[in-house]
Amino acid sequence: MSTFGQELRALRRARKLTVNQLAVYSGISSATISKIENGKRGTPKPATIKKLAAVLKIPHENLMAAAGHITAFPEEIREASEGYQSIYAIYQTAVTRGAGNLSLFNSKEWKHLSKKDIENLSKYFDFLASEAKKRSSST
Repeated sequence: MSTFGQELRALRRARKLTVNQLAVYSGISSATISKIENGKRGTPKPATIKKLAAVLKIPHENLMAAAGHITAFPEEIREASEGYQSIYAIYQTAVTRGAGNLSLFNSKEWKHLSKKDIENLSKYFDFLASEAKKRSSST
């Protein structure tokens, strides 16, 4: 059975972050993160876990469960986690292609979109994906 620290380290490494990067992005000191990962510090408080989860791009409930702060892990959380991982995979694809800084990935911009705007965006994406498939199958 893995400890919370081992889980945190695995998630950090999966995101290709160093301890120092996680510290800078989360506002938690690198010494604290290192102590947590090495089992030299107790389970972090929920507020700390929430900061770490945000940087690791996972629902904070996942880390809360790993830390033992919540014992139940409802199906809704599992489903949300899977959806979040899918969105993260899309973002990672964009980053590897040099497009990670697009406004498409700015959550603040999404707040202004109506349901119709999002539906139109989806239709346009479907069109672009279809055209890209045609190009790739013709080469």
